[in-house]
Amino acid sequence: MKTLIAGGALFGLMAGQLFAGGLAAAAISDPREMVRDTSDALIVVIEQGKQYYETDPGRFYAAVQDVLGPAIDFDAFARGVMAAYYKRASEAQRTRFAEAFKNGLVRTYAKALLEFGDEEIVVLPETKPPRDPSKQMVKMEVRSSSGKVYPAVYAVRLDDDGNWRIRNIIINGINIGLTYRNQFASAMKAPKHGGDLDRVIDSWSESIADVEQAADSSDAST
Repeated sequence: MKTLIAGGALFGLMAGQLFAGGLAAAAISDPREMVRDTSDALIVVIEQGKQYYETDPGRFYAAVQDVLGPAIDFDAFARGVMAAYYKRASEAQRTRFAEAFKNGLVRTYAKALLEFGDEEIVVLPETKPPRDPSKQMVKMEVRSSSGKVYPAVYAVRLDDDGNWRIRNIIINGINIGLTYRNQFASAMKAPKHGGDLDRVIDSWSESIADVEQAADSSDAST
């Protein structure tokens, strides 16, 4: 799998190695550069992870989180998922859900990454100036060897510390943030939860554990 910036040079594994332990703390002025660097780092993690995932999945999840941690604003992402319920939540509930959300997103993303082969990731150039320079949409494409193209859009924002961070992802037309927000709202309205935030947060964590257990069982049976 290769990562390109359209109209620019191919960034190889050496670039990925520089960021494999997490992106550099220095501010990056161009959000496309942040997305590119994150993708390059993930390439290294994927190739290494394929060698040990079945025996040590926790190590792979941790490696993916090391890369995604500096790039994704998990707290803001989780706040958007909770939406109106965020104001009702206590600080402890907000923190607990943010952690559950981060764990779930990292593990879901990590499992998907293992399926990648020789796909090419192309970060597209900016087509027009954004209305708000501190909020941008970074577009990219995942191109398979068979010719299929899967578009992705990263909603990024410039934080007070001068770093760009991802706050939402749209993959092949599916708005991840909105999908999770609807899931959270449905859970709050479900009779079994009775509108109880703690129950919804607990069920979110449990669903992650169930998915992981099912995945591990499937891997063991193959």
